[in-house]
Amino acid sequence: MKKIIIIIAAVFALYSCEDATDIVQPSEFGFDAAFQNAQDVKTAVYGVYGAVNSTSEIQFATQVTDECSLGSAGNNGSDTHRLQINVNNGFANAIWANNYAAILRANILFEGAALVTPTEPADVALYNEALGENYALRAYAYSKLLTHFAEDLNDPNSLGVILIDFVPSVETRLPRSSVQDVVDFINNDLQEAENLLTTAGTGYSPIFVSVDFVRALRARVNAYVGDYGTATTYANAVLGNFTLPTTASEADFRTIWQDVAGAAEANEVIFKFDNTLAVGSSMGQIWNTNLSDATGSPLYEVSRNLYQTLEDNSTNFGDIRRNIWIDPSSTIVADYPNDPNPQQNDRIVVDKYPGDPALPGLTGGLTNDQKVFRTVEMHFILAEAAVVNGDLPGAAAQIKTVRDARYTNQQAAPVYASAQAAWADILNEHKIELFAEGHRFADVKRLGALANQGYDRNETDCSLYPTPECDLGFSDVRTQYLPIPAAEFQGNPGIQQNPNF
Repeated sequence: MKKIIIIIAAVFALYSCEDATDIVQPSEFGFDAAFQNAQDVKTAVYGVYGAVNSTSEIQFATQVTDECSLGSAGNNGSDTHRLQINVNNGFANAIWANNYAAILRANILFEGAALVTPTEPADVALYNEALGENYALRAYAYSKLLTHFAEDLNDPNSLGVILIDFVPSVETRLPRSSVQDVVDFINNDLQEAENLLTTAGTGYSPIFVSVDFVRALRARVNAYVGDYGTATTYANAVLGNFTLPTTASEADFRTIWQDVAGAAEANEVIFKFDNTLAVGSSMGQIWNTNLSDATGSPLYEVSRNLYQTLEDNSTNFGDIRRNIWIDPSSTIVADYPNDPNPQQNDRIVVDKYPGDPALPGLTGGLTNDQKVFRTVEMHFILAEAAVVNGDLPGAAAQIKTVRDARYTNQQAAPVYASAQAAWADILNEHKIELFAEGHRFADVKRLGALANQGYDRNETDCSLYPTPECDLGFSDVRTQYLPIPAAEFQGNPGIQQNPNF
């Protein structure tokens, strides 16, 4: 890890001062020193892993959508939760800057790796594996940028984000590429990744890039832009190795969120970022100041509307997610709309990230692995593809598969009277199952118009913060994209801003 930091510092030094490019300092640590063998290339990849976690994206989705309401310690909430989004928005800046930092690290690695020519078979395999991981992680960073900043995922000619596959100088000025160009770039990176990982003989790991990671990302990205033929191919390829349970077990499902290794996690988690005390983020602090219970000073809580859906599902169908997403210490006010102090009295505490029991202390109580790809998402993609193909019973069958894994009282498959009804049910199931995993913004962006749904916040939830706005319709630009950050315009003044920002 120290070596990749030194590499990045060296590259910035080399590219940030044009007048000094011919000066070599005695202590300079350049590419030829940093990249000498295959192991150096492999070590550098860990620096890219460290840059692509999705904490900012998850926190943004929690605050801007209808997933959460203000907690007892949340005061008036963030400007994002109050729907006051502009070019100085902190999440827009973080998502843009963090993912381009990851892309820079990946491009640095590619440039340095070009200096290494391994010859021993084991070194060749290690080298190919590292490059495969790097391609996949760069594609993942681009997928997040596309999701949050693209003007219209359904229009291939609309504006996407800046494409860059080299280490830039401070004079580099690039425009935004089209959505189609970005998707092509991602798919090309993923094809390179799969080829290299296959050649290297890389096995499966839930915490390192594998062929399953690559295929899951290909399924997601292509579904996002409406290429459901490609998305279906890769979703089915992933499901050849991962399976949802056919009956619901609260105890088994809970172990996934406690990061307890076992059959449940092996079948349901395709890839996760391995957060530890030393590496990664404390996920729980997105919602809770201290602990994931009512005494932990909650900042944001499960929204009242989502709570009611979970409560109804639990009562009627035995939905196991209700008791896992919501901490048992929560205090539920019976007459929420008429309570004199609902922010303090009604506490629906997010417990999806309860802390890792294997990690000590307060930080351990807030630290969980970040689930990036789960088996259930592949079933959602197949459900979406079925609706697009006019197969409403096929879509219903996929939703039943998900509910069978979560309802102890299993139900018949839903019957959809129209495509819009199917889209609405799929989007609702996304909201429940993928809660607090960073999907809600992307899901409403791409499916909201089809389902005739936007953000539906509870009126009492909305009364807790001082703003006249509550719900957002699916056509509101704030459900469609973030603004290109003002900081980008300082160094790249010609870049085109998203409409209405």
